[in-house]
Amino acid sequence: MSESRLEHEDEAQNQKFKWYQVKTPDEKVGWIYGDGIAVILPKSEVTPLLESYHLRQFKFSDEIKEAVTWLASIEGKDNFHKEDYLNPLYKEYYLVLTSNLGKSFHIHVGGESTMGSSELRDFMVKDLTEDNIPEMLLLKSNFDSGSPVEHRQLEIFTLQAGSLNKVFEEEMSLTYQDKEPSPALFKFVEISRGNIRIAYIDYLDCHQHQLALQPNMTEPLQGKCLEYVTYSFVWDKQQKKYVSIYEENRTAVVGRLRPEKGFLRAEPSYLSEVNERLPANASLKIIQHYEKPIHLRGEKKIVPYFYVRSEKGNYGYIHAKDISIEKSEHLSVLNNYYANPPKFKKNWQSDSSFLIISLNDNKQVILTKND
Repeated sequence: MSESRLEHEDEAQNQKFKWYQVKTPDEKVGWIYGDGIAVILPKSEVTPLLESYHLRQFKFSDEIKEAVTWLASIEGKDNFHKEDYLNPLYKEYYLVLTSNLGKSFHIHVGGESTMGSSELRDFMVKDLTEDNIPEMLLLKSNFDSGSPVEHRQLEIFTLQAGSLNKVFEEEMSLTYQDKEPSPALFKFVEISRGNIRIAYIDYLDCHQHQLALQPNMTEPLQGKCLEYVTYSFVWDKQQKKYVSIYEENRTAVVGRLRPEKGFLRAEPSYLSEVNERLPANASLKIIQHYEKPIHLRGEKKIVPYFYVRSEKGNYGYIHAKDISIEKSEHLSVLNNYYANPPKFKKNWQSDSSFLIISLNDNKQVILTKND
């Protein structure tokens, strides 16, 4: 069909969209405003991550045998300026599923506007729950306008009983404080058959510290307290959703001395009084993360220390680079951080995926080209 040449203001005059001429299955012709219709994307604009899902057929269940998946977008402009060329682009991307029952469902997979942007990091269609119906897993990155801080989100959808349902959602991003990512960056999510386990190291205000350890509450040495957090979900076949099976569990973060020997000091300084001489490979419970500002060759630098408790029960400070964090999914990420801390936390990044999917089966999703 056709579309209007120019965009037109919506009723609130906040945005502009085109009008599109459409034809219904019963041959009726009319016009729909652009904020209410998703237009199929040309293949040249489909992200490589979703090429395998554009104009394809899936068998989701015996009931929904021929669902067609395709990529679409809603495009317009934010209406901020009289001069239309100054108005920023507004765009949303969707994965659309059209079932053999004549219904269509959409899943948001990305977009951009003056408020920020969203992009798809990973996508897969797999039977995660042992019910012979494949789920759709999305891992998305969201960015507020003008901020480099990534907000990562995991979503799982299933198409059952003629409708699309979101059966799991988890905000994976971890923060140190407002607009600053945590040194741990993101929660680790491990998905196995019918189960989801979440694990992360929490950097929290020491007034919220829940463990039987004694933070140093003397200003300005408070810093942030560390706790290792885990919780789990299991697929409930009756409710057809993931439900909590293990409530949040918090334990101490454990580290081991890197050098052959070291010193536990009363203050975060190599010149401070020694509280204990530590043996080789000493095991330590890490209580607090503390950042000591110094000036090196005229430049300000942050040196991280840990406030810890030794096996003898003594408390004190030790340089964070001298401790290897143990028994944590974040071991590699955090050890890299403390070995070479960034000048600004907002610039801290890692190549780690933070998502583990382990499905030991030979079941395949039925996928055929829709010609």
